[in-house]
Amino acid sequence: MSLRALIIHGDDNVANLIGPGNKGEPVECTIEGSEEKRVVTLVDDIPSNHKFAPAGIKSGEPIIKYGLNIGRASCDIRQGQYVHVHNIESNR
Repeated sequence: MSLRALIIHGDDNVANLIGPGNKGEPVECTIEGSEEKRVVTLVDDIPSNHKFAPAGIKSGEPIIKYGLNIGRASCDIRQGQYVHVHNIESNR
């Protein structure tokens, strides 16, 4: 398994992909400051260093990155799905 991702804060519900990823590829997610790892299969092609959901996120739930609420899911987001402007409403 060569694809890796980092969950920057223990409260985050998104992971940052290190490099690009393709639909169907498994990604090993590491939680910063923890020994815990999990494997997630991507359901979308994801550009380098972009976000994806390591677990499902329901519509209306906050998107947490760096331990901070950066927006809300504008629709249900599946595990392994690309998380970006097409499915997030920003807090700005």
